[in-house]
Amino acid sequence: MQVRDKDLWSGLKAAWDRAGALPWLSAPGILITVLLVCLPFALVEVPPLIDVPGHMGAAAIEAAGPGSPLEKYFSWKWVFTLNIGGGVLMKVLGAQFGILAAGWWSTVLATGLFAGGCLATIRMLNPRGGHAAAWALMFVFSFPLLTGFLNYILATGLSLTAFAASVWLEDNPKKRAAMLAVAQPVAMLCHAIGGLLLALMVGANAVGREIDRLPAGWWRPSQIGTTLREQDWRATAKRLWILCWPLLATVLTMLLWKYLSPEPAHSMNRWRWDQKAWYLILTLRDQSLLLDAATTISCFALILFGWLLGARWSWQQGLPGLLVFALFLAIPSDINGSAFVDVRLLPVAAMLALGLQDWSGASFHRARTIAIAGMLLLGTRLVVTAVSFSDYAEDYRKQLSALHHVEPGSRVLAFVEHSCLEESWRNTRRDHLASLASLYRQAWVNDNWAVPGLHMVIPRFRPGRNFTADPSEFVWSRGCRSGRLRNVDRALKFAPIDRVDYVWLIDTGLPTRPDPRLQLVWQEGRSMLFAVRPLGFPNWKPRDF
Repeated sequence: MQVRDKDLWSGLKAAWDRAGALPWLSAPGILITVLLVCLPFALVEVPPLIDVPGHMGAAAIEAAGPGSPLEKYFSWKWVFTLNIGGGVLMKVLGAQFGILAAGWWSTVLATGLFAGGCLATIRMLNPRGGHAAAWALMFVFSFPLLTGFLNYILATGLSLTAFAASVWLEDNPKKRAAMLAVAQPVAMLCHAIGGLLLALMVGANAVGREIDRLPAGWWRPSQIGTTLREQDWRATAKRLWILCWPLLATVLTMLLWKYLSPEPAHSMNRWRWDQKAWYLILTLRDQSLLLDAATTISCFALILFGWLLGARWSWQQGLPGLLVFALFLAIPSDINGSAFVDVRLLPVAAMLALGLQDWSGASFHRARTIAIAGMLLLGTRLVVTAVSFSDYAEDYRKQLSALHHVEPGSRVLAFVEHSCLEESWRNTRRDHLASLASLYRQAWVNDNWAVPGLHMVIPRFRPGRNFTADPSEFVWSRGCRSGRLRNVDRALKFAPIDRVDYVWLIDTGLPTRPDPRLQLVWQEGRSMLFAVRPLGFPNWKPRDF
């Protein structure tokens, strides 16, 4: 039996070698894998990613036609900014299928492009050694996607796909240059940091290839001088110029943005070193502390110690991931009012490091074990994700049933309890659920992103100085370490209740100080909807909506 198994695996290895690429890196294999990664979305109507309801609410405001109540409350101004990919995609899809379907399809397309771009990159740079491809895909459902950074995920997926295409087209410089000249501005317009990754990866790949051309042992002190003298620097510079000159499109896009976009409202940049350290642990935070911690430890152990099992990187394979990680360390955490800029890069660095780790020189049995273990772990995580999506869909349905009691065109002041790590590893993902009031009931809500120069939504109705847009909707539990921040009682104390029609409390619990102006019209667990009744009308009752 053992002899038969050995013959089977030897035959399989020979077949893989003849094929030139591992089965999961073939075109059918990539397509099937991407479909499996996107399968959990088939269980939901609203993708349960934190920011996606906010994107859908903003899309509803942009699509509001003449006579819509939303026109009284908001205006929309398209501006030239490097953060509009999701908005443009939702506008194109929404015109044909409606905002709800546009939000779903935009999220699925961005996720599929993210996963497909990762696999395509591995296919082009590591076709016979990409046994850790499944390990790389663990980082698809990581912090940026689960937070719903739709613009960034879309831009990064485009960058990874275009990077793979640039390697494929290297024998046709004109087509490659034309493709990069189009892909770079498109990716940059989707999101600045995600789009910048394309130029970074193309440049790193070109430089890494030239380093690999140097003679073995060139880095030794006794050999450096000889290598420098014998190297044909003109040929090296020519090859680098041919590969890298199309990257001028990224520079031109940034210059256009600098001169055509409005001045940012917040120009101060901040480095949060504690945040950078924490997200080495938190980037795979999802449903289970045990599973997420085991996955994180296993992935980083494979990156750091895979060489002990025979894995290797060439400079061409290793430099892209290394430079993305260096960018994660170097750039500010907050840029011009946009937060978590740096930690979005960490999953991409891990994807590149794992996917481009070459196992072709390791023993077949070790490489096979790594591949199977990764597939089993990825499958487990996808099942957990699918189950969680079903749970989130049911919770969203319950929470959104409050909107059946909201009159169309009303003004809804929302407060949602922000999830904190001290109380639960699992995030409720309700942070921007209130934005769907604009989609379903054409209502004003204080949940929209409205940073000038960064977002296109401009609030017209401003009930109070600090109650117009995000993050005015957030309150915190007393059990969180951030208890010094406001809880629901403190928020209601200063809220402009007299200027709105409803107060929607999402998972906050009942306030300890009853307000006579608030009439309870709906409740689901710790969530409540109050209609606002003017003082002086004690017999007032809410209308039957």
